[in-house]
Amino acid sequence: MTYVIGAVAGLVLGALVGALKNRFIWGNYLLKENFDGEAGALYGRMLASNITNIVTLIIVFFLRNIVPFDGIAFLIGTAVALTLMNKVLSVGQKKKEDR
Repeated sequence: MTYVIGAVAGLVLGALVGALKNRFIWGNYLLKENFDGEAGALYGRMLASNITNIVTLIIVFFLRNIVPFDGIAFLIGTAVALTLMNKVLSVGQKKKEDR
């Protein structure tokens, strides 16, 4: 049962960080109409997004022995949710553009 609780906690944390990352890193950039000449801004945001993912996973890794549930399931759940949030939110953005 501790595996399930750890995985669910990881999914919740990863989804929360992924949603906040999308809101604060990508939110204003994706609302713009014209992206001409902004390759530097795009690469900077990609770098910030990847650094956020890495820092989140490092924090979860060091918390694995402190949390009251299985730490490895927590780490795996966090990684899965961070990955899925990128995909889910990009599909949502694509649907907004198609309208």
